[in-house]
Amino acid sequence: MNLSLLDIFYSISPVFILIVLGNLLRRNGIPSDFFWGLNDKLVYWILMPSLLFNQLSQTNFAPNIFTNYAMVILSGFIVVILLSILICKLSGYTTEVSSSIMQGAVRHNGFIALAIVSSLFGTEAIALGVIIMAILIPVANIVIVTIMVTQLQDKKPHKSKSVLTDIFVDLAKNPILVSVLIGLAFSLMGMRNIPVIFETTSLLGSAALPIMLLSVGANIELRQLKVKIMPAIISIILKLAIFPLIVYLVASYLKLSQLEMIVAVIFASVPTAVSSFALARQLGGETKLMARIISIQVALSFITIPLVLVIIV
Repeated sequence: MNLSLLDIFYSISPVFILIVLGNLLRRNGIPSDFFWGLNDKLVYWILMPSLLFNQLSQTNFAPNIFTNYAMVILSGFIVVILLSILICKLSGYTTEVSSSIMQGAVRHNGFIALAIVSSLFGTEAIALGVIIMAILIPVANIVIVTIMVTQLQDKKPHKSKSVLTDIFVDLAKNPILVSVLIGLAFSLMGMRNIPVIFETTSLLGSAALPIMLLSVGANIELRQLKVKIMPAIISIILKLAIFPLIVYLVASYLKLSQLEMIVAVIFASVPTAVSSFALARQLGGETKLMARIISIQVALSFITIPLVLVIIV
């Protein structure tokens, strides 16, 4: 597989063009701010669960793929989350700031990653990407929520336990996680190509990625790029450089195929999840910093992802 920097830019540029378009539309009130709120719910509750279920239920997985991918992606996750905690301790940041740096360092926007691997390699890569999401979604949410509640409990001593309970209840009802689990069950039981279900989720899933990319752009606040930047730099280095490096080294050690390795590295290289802002607001993290990290990482990833791919391919 021989991809030049220019090839990669051409392949992934439509992904970022849609993100920019979503931001321009929202800033100009097209069609309305109310629309974008509803659009986020459509993507979260219907379109992305349909895509994930459809891809997982139709895939016949190799026996070791889950084990290998879990070792690869969780190695990066563990190393980076420990580094973020250590750096924040040494830097003397408050727990609010530290929690937002941590989210920026270890969470990932799997939807952007799916769009990129689809653009580069098609449906086989999407299936591999969905496996990574199936591993990361529950692990990342449980670990991050637990750490944040532990860090911030002194700030909200009477609410932490109830908030933690609420978060885990919400996680159990998370439509994306539920769709992943049901899709895996259908695949393992050989329940593929069921009439109506397959066609319906396929149609809905085909709309998921473009609409989701527009929503990502609509949620970016460009004014956040102008504020104090050092804590954001820490999360950027950890997320866009260290995380993919660890994933690449472990994938090389396990001798994953080139496609499996590239998909894993792309997921490690994408910016943090937009939902990090909502979690920071709910648990008492530094929301302004979180918004800044999200915006800067999305902007920089258009440059860093092609560079990372050129290095490893």
